[in-house]
Amino acid sequence: MPSQNRLMRRTTICRSERAVLLALVAVPLVCGILRAQDTTGAVRDTTGAAEAVPLSQQTGQLPSTHTVARGETLWSIAQLYFNDPLLWPEIYRLNSTSIEDPHWIYPGQILSVAGLEAVAQAVPPDSTAAAAAAAAAAAAAAAAAGGASDTVRADTGAVAAAVDTMAVDTTPSVIEEPPPPPAEEAYQTIFDRPASRTQEVREVLRAYMSQPYRPVRRGEFYGSGFLTENENLPWGKVVGTVEQSSIPRLSARETAMQFQGIVVEPPPGASYHVGDSLLTVRIVQQPGDWGDVVIPTGIVRVHEVAKKQMLAEVVVQYDRVRDGQFALPLEPFKDPGEVRPTPVTSGLRGQVIQQRDMHAVAITQQVVFLNRGRADGVVPGDVFQLYTGEAGTPSEDVRAVVEVVHTRTRSSSAIILTVKNAQILPGLPARLVRKMPS
Repeated sequence: MPSQNRLMRRTTICRSERAVLLALVAVPLVCGILRAQDTTGAVRDTTGAAEAVPLSQQTGQLPSTHTVARGETLWSIAQLYFNDPLLWPEIYRLNSTSIEDPHWIYPGQILSVAGLEAVAQAVPPDSTAAAAAAAAAAAAAAAAAGGASDTVRADTGAVAAAVDTMAVDTTPSVIEEPPPPPAEEAYQTIFDRPASRTQEVREVLRAYMSQPYRPVRRGEFYGSGFLTENENLPWGKVVGTVEQSSIPRLSARETAMQFQGIVVEPPPGASYHVGDSLLTVRIVQQPGDWGDVVIPTGIVRVHEVAKKQMLAEVVVQYDRVRDGQFALPLEPFKDPGEVRPTPVTSGLRGQVIQQRDMHAVAITQQVVFLNRGRADGVVPGDVFQLYTGEAGTPSEDVRAVVEVVHTRTRSSSAIILTVKNAQILPGLPARLVRKMPS
């Protein structure tokens, strides 16, 4: 009887030792399989831990915000919180207002993760690994407690079943990373950066600051006006406008604006054609040797010719184009180009006849008439000084600088460039200081 008990105890001890040995072999096998499963995805581990455990399982509750560290991406942050980098669009969805491009996040940027707790709870744990770990733990506990051979055999079968199940799940899954950023963003240099607001304004103003020099412009030539010098000019007459105004007028006179049509009556014996250009003017009559003052109001182009009248369209407007005004054939304009006048020491002398518009105080861009014209060699672009006192002496006082823009036979029209004394009176001496090359 004692020998039989010793035999049974030896058999039990042997079976227990085999169970413990089997459990010790199964646990490293399970751990090796688990490690192989965790590294097949080639997911970057940004937490620095030995095993990738989601932060939601470590703490039980997600923080409300996450501060981006150097080297982190939405891919690695999703790995940190969910152990699944493919959930990075959830983080981008919650922070789409602060993240302009999901490919670019910056150290120190605070991301909101407050709404991700439900997503973290919905991530299923690895059931296979949990079952294998539970089976291995049960087998080890049973072996240590010295249980019966049937229990050890059942635990050993559970471990083997778990190992077989895990062998099926060790197929590496293919995890696709987010698409790379566009080429223009990935290889952007300092020369590709968008221009600042100051640079945009400078580019716009560069066209105005770099304009070529023009001594006389077409608009100055036609809009300055002139003196008739008592010459009989081919005056036409503006009859009225073509379009009927929808607003009641307090005055009986009609006014045409730009691109509106007017009716012009040509002078006797004149013949106008379609496409001809006319200068509409108003006349200020005055006695004297210099004749009346002609003040331009606009430029019109003929587009229909009748027997006694013609229709024209206002293309340029200097003042109000009204019925009762006069029309002249447009004088040809010779563009002097970009030639600058050269200084002269003893230039031509003359006098101011009068201002075109009677102003008590003279300002720039006003027109004055000089008593020197084409017969004296004056051309558009010549520059005169208006002064008082004796020229070339300390008593000389320069009041204004004017530039000739239109010439007649005995007179010329000049615009004021600079004013030093606002009293520009008739008879004020004028001296040529810069002359256009002939």
